Amino acid sequence: MKGIIYTKDIYREIVPKIIQDEVSWSNFLKFSAVHYQMGFENASLLYAQRPDAEMVKTYSEWKDKGRYVRRGSKGIAIIDSNHYRPYVDHVFDISDTNGRERPEIWRLDKENEKEILALLHAKSGNVQDYVREAVEKEIYGIDKNYVENISDLCRCHDSQNPEHIYDITKAVIQSAQYMAAVRIQAEPPPVSSLLPVLATAPKLMVYGLCNTALSVAGQVLKGIEKVFDMKKEKQRAGFETGIEKEQGIGKSDRNTEKETAGHGIPAIRHQLHQNTDIIKRQGNGSHKGIEKAGYEQLSLSFDGGYAFCDCGRAL
Repeated sequence: MKGIIYTKDIYREIVPKIIQDEVSWSNFLKFSAVHYQMGFENASLLYAQRPDAEMVKTYSEWKDKGRYVRRGSKGIAIIDSNHYRPYVDHVFDISDTNGRERPEIWRLDKENEKEILALLHAKSGNVQDYVREAVEKEIYGIDKNYVENISDLCRCHDSQNPEHIYDITKAVIQSAQYMAAVRIQAEPPPVSSLLPVLATAPKLMVYGLCNTALSVAGQVLKGIEKVFDMKKEKQRAGFETGIEKEQGIGKSDRNTEKETAGHGIPAIRHQLHQNTDIIKRQGNGSHKGIEKAGYEQLSLSFDGGYAFCDCGRAL
């Protein structure tokens, strides 16, 4: 697409395709399992534009990882909702970047399964049972509003039958369990039970139920990711301690280093006489980092907000 990317049109076109049958829905959940940090809104936008995307980050995020977006690469439009007024930001797939190191992706396999489950304080002894329990715990959590939101959506659809609400909640749970199970390579449950609801529901309810399923699965997967990060930090700390012992560095030496840090000569990257034009071109691929190509205000049907967007190309 050239120039301004109309996110509303992309969203309207892709959602009916995502929920049209069991194969389409399960394929989308498999894709979302890879990009579980995103909600339904951005996952659907990403799926519509780059269904083969492996790992996406903004321009500046790739730069922080030691990778650089190749000149001329086309950005993928997503909604940045971290501001007072949402903006259309752009991310780039790892296939559009160059760099020496490839970011590590956590994997749950037979070798680390028991250790990770222990760190998660899981009651179950296998990943299949853990996914089932974790998703149900997330959606029925006391401090969560998932069930209440599903009930509100059902009331909007003229359905206040408790059994109907329960059935829809279970269908959402199945989709969330499928997505989480796929990511950790466990046997996933069926996902067909949610499709009859989505096929006849109004757009608002479709978005709400899909968003709930992806949010629940995303929270479970983020919890697993945190455990891997903790394990990695522990290993790194142990490795650094081992090196210090070999080199004879004691605690007092480390404290001295901390006290003197920041009082020496400023690092080269903090030079004050940098070219401001270069700084502008090192943005994150959003409206803040790329030369403005003309903004247009968009009314987004799925959240009632507004967004500005740009061409999203790497300079």
